[in-house]
Amino acid sequence: MRRALPDVLPWAIALTASTIAGILLLTNAELDARFSLATPSGHFYIVSPVALISVVIGVGAVFAAQRTANLRVLLLALSFLSMASIFAVHGLATPGFILDARAFGVTGFSSRLALLVAAVFLGLSAVPWPAHIEAALVRWRMAVIGGWIAILAAFTGVALLAPESLPPRVVTSDGFQNAATLIVIALSLAASARYFQGYRRTTRPLFGAVALGSLLLVEAQVSMHYGAVWGGTFWLYHVQLLAGFTAIFWGLVTEYSRGDSWLDAIGRLGEGNLVAQLQSGYSESIVGLAAALEARDGYTIGHGRRVGALSVLIGKEMGFSDGRLRALAQGALLHDVGKIGIPDAILHKPGDLTAEEFEVIKEHPVRGHEILGSSFGTDIEQSVVRHHHEKWDGTGYPDGLAGEAIPLEARVVAVADVYDALRSARAYRKAWDRDRAVALIQQDAGVHFDPLCVGAFILVVDEWEAEFAEDDALYQERRAAA
Repeated sequence: MRRALPDVLPWAIALTASTIAGILLLTNAELDARFSLATPSGHFYIVSPVALISVVIGVGAVFAAQRTANLRVLLLALSFLSMASIFAVHGLATPGFILDARAFGVTGFSSRLALLVAAVFLGLSAVPWPAHIEAALVRWRMAVIGGWIAILAAFTGVALLAPESLPPRVVTSDGFQNAATLIVIALSLAASARYFQGYRRTTRPLFGAVALGSLLLVEAQVSMHYGAVWGGTFWLYHVQLLAGFTAIFWGLVTEYSRGDSWLDAIGRLGEGNLVAQLQSGYSESIVGLAAALEARDGYTIGHGRRVGALSVLIGKEMGFSDGRLRALAQGALLHDVGKIGIPDAILHKPGDLTAEEFEVIKEHPVRGHEILGSSFGTDIEQSVVRHHHEKWDGTGYPDGLAGEAIPLEARVVAVADVYDALRSARAYRKAWDRDRAVALIQQDAGVHFDPLCVGAFILVVDEWEAEFAEDDALYQERRAAA
């Protein structure tokens, strides 16, 4: 499975370098003074790329917010638009361009305000929201974006045309500066943690890029707050901001180079659901095999995805790491991939199978393991495909493994596979209701299934059922159309 680490590794190195530089400059006044450079034009030209990159990302996020109807994407759009607009004021207010030195307070105030507002929206995108508030904001998302753009435009006009109208106590207040610093650090760290978790689950470079960008925002805030104007730290915070937003932009470029549109890539950032995040991180090879399987066997439409979702919920309940959950999800998606090689007459037979035909069906775990090979996925995915029909008492196939000799991930998928099969309609029987299917799973604990996996399943089955009805309705609709 392809890892995204090489895509974000250069930016991780940049983060480390900026951290070291910040520590050296903040702890050594003589060194900080050595890099002092009072050049307003240089300031203007380093601020402009930050604002421009923020505009590009912000516009993309606005279109993604309009299309995806996701609150997190909406808040990301507001974050980048705020950074672009207010930081542009910071650059334009550089003494000697539009404003003279008497309005220098606007320059400092706008830089702190840009980081503060951007961090607030970035942090808000990383926390869960009450459902009714989220629904209302999403419903009126374009009005929210339009209203906020109007506010940003009003601030820009006031700051550049009437800078003296900004309250001096606010512009130069130590209280404002200290509070802004604490808020930016706290919210940016929260955002970084959330998007880094998304990166671990999906391996998508854009998740990692936003996590790194958030950390660089923290470092920029610290450098700005504690550094002297025109000193080395002053210039460092501008470089840190430029690196942070360039990293996010590069994440978008990397996603695009893999065949994804910018809108899709930004839209995925809004995924807060564990299962959805993991599914968005499926590799191209995994997705291609899943598509081939669904084209081969109409009955598997949605089955692999649903088994993957239930397996992930069980795995999470059992304490699996994000990386292990990702491999579990992909293995579950492809657990029946060996059916690609089963003859149509057997695979699509509407009635009971003969003993000989069932022996052919029983070959699909080994066939799938061979199809997956060493070039697809990890040992976890391969073990799920090969061993999801093993039984706790050793009477399963293909290898007759028993108990803990069966890989744990395969034991998890065995529960999810049988439960989804029971809950789905087939040509030869109707779908079982929830209680009947759960009762069978419980009955077979210690015989067919690992009792620990069954225990975890009981705790999460209702959460899975909340999504199952809609997914199964789509499954039945597509079956009827076929």
